[in-house]
Amino acid sequence: MYPNLTSRGDTLKMLDEMIETRQKILDLCGRLTVEQLNDPVYPGTWSVLKNLAHLASSELFMMAYIKSRPGPAAKESLPKEPAQELAVVRVALDEAHADAIAFLKANPESVLAEPCVFGRALVPQTVGGLYFHIIEHEIGHRTFILHKLAKLQGK
Repeated sequence: MYPNLTSRGDTLKMLDEMIETRQKILDLCGRLTVEQLNDPVYPGTWSVLKNLAHLASSELFMMAYIKSRPGPAAKESLPKEPAQELAVVRVALDEAHADAIAFLKANPESVLAEPCVFGRALVPQTVGGLYFHIIEHEIGHRTFILHKLAKLQGK
C-alpha cells in the first residue's frame, strides 16, 4: 500500500510542481531531433519519448482505478499509451494531468481517504495513496529523463 496523501491543498501543490517540471522537459525535448528523442541513450532502456508516453498513460491508468473505486477499473476504461510523437505525447500529458487535477478539485478532501484497488493484483489502496503513486512515479521517471536529456545535449 502506498503512503496516503490526506491534504488536497498539498497534493494540488505537488501536481502544480509536476506541471512546471514537465514544461521544462517538453521545452528541452522541442530542441531535439526525432532521432534524439527516440535514442535510448543506454542500450536496453527507454528513450525520452517512450518515458514521456509512459507517464501520460500511467497517470490516466491510475485515475481509471481512482474513478472506479471501490472496485477495479474496467479493462475497456484503461488507456492505451499515446503514439511516440512529441506533439501527441505533449497533449496526452496535459490531458492526463488535467484529469487528475479536475478530479481532486471536484471532490471533497475526504475523497483522499476513500478505498480503492490498483493494478492487476487489485492491491488495496486509498485515493490519496494512488495520488502519492502518481507523484512518486513521475519523479522517478523524470530523473532519468533529465539525465538522458543532458546526455543528448552533450552536457
